[in-house]
Amino acid sequence: MELGLFSLLPQRDLSLGAKQVYDDTIDMVRMAEQIGFDVAWIAEHHFGNYSMCPSPLVLASHLAGLTSKIKLGPAVLVLPLYHPLRVLGELGMVDQLSDGRLIVGFGSGYQAFEFERYGVALKENWAVTHEAMDILEMAFDHGRVEYQGKYFQIPETHVAVPMVQSSPRVIIAGNQPEYLHRAARRGYQPIITVGPQPVEAQLAVRTHVAKHYAQEGINDADLPLAISRMIYVTDSMDDARDAAERVLYTARLVMSFRGQYEQLKGIEVQPLPFENEPSLDEVIANMPIGGPERVAEQIVNEVKANRPAHYAVFAQYGGLSGDRARRSLERFGAEVVPLIDKELGGLEAFGPSSTPLAA
Repeated sequence: MELGLFSLLPQRDLSLGAKQVYDDTIDMVRMAEQIGFDVAWIAEHHFGNYSMCPSPLVLASHLAGLTSKIKLGPAVLVLPLYHPLRVLGELGMVDQLSDGRLIVGFGSGYQAFEFERYGVALKENWAVTHEAMDILEMAFDHGRVEYQGKYFQIPETHVAVPMVQSSPRVIIAGNQPEYLHRAARRGYQPIITVGPQPVEAQLAVRTHVAKHYAQEGINDADLPLAISRMIYVTDSMDDARDAAERVLYTARLVMSFRGQYEQLKGIEVQPLPFENEPSLDEVIANMPIGGPERVAEQIVNEVKANRPAHYAVFAQYGGLSGDRARRSLERFGAEVVPLIDKELGGLEAFGPSSTPLAA
């Protein structure tokens, strides 16, 4: 099982400025590499302080020059907001600059106000995504593209800047059945997140994904699942409750986007309470928040239940300061990982591989 660091790059306190958000993320990725994390994941969102990263590939390119081992991946590129030829060129460039350390991440998007401002219909996001993936996969397989679709018409075009990798590793976010079937046929890695919900919610999503992968011949034991989870390591209950509030803040923004009732003041997304939201005590009970032993126990329970190939640690969220996030991540590496490693009989030996299952 791999370890990843997931970075959303939120800016809850607008007085800090975007540069501080970027500096904190860079510091966290460097620390993750020192600890021995396998991948640094970078989110993409637009027009609000939920995430200050409109271009994960730009940040990945910058990080390529500041790191040497850790793999870098967008989690994920919102494909309907791009032209696929632009994606191909930038994927090739970042992979070249990182000496083949780029992991490709695809998604269809879900935030209506982003789509509106780009002039793209959210109701067509899956149809556009499938066409874009047709084109990208054609380029991966053949080094050239020729395509006539509803959304994209491309004359014969050769890839000028190829990726270093002949068969790039791809992760996908999204649960549409047709999308999961094509991902399974290609050997792509599904990544899931359930916010502050308990392990039972993870299992429900995992079951849905596994069903469609199984229909394409991938056994449950070989499902290359990736899980993203907010964590926080602290010995103080007051500190833990503060972290839980930041988890709930993030969940409120996500729920408002998914329900399309988001409210913005300028770029500031309002944290509106949602129906049946958990209490802070329930958030702490559901998630890897607390002392090292508590965090390790929670993660071990989750990975034994889900058997993921990859566990992505979401370490800075909801306005958590860089200092606190770094201290938590440092303790995670020094105190939590050895406990997990011991309980699982070695991280590398546990779970299926993240290596693509198909060419």
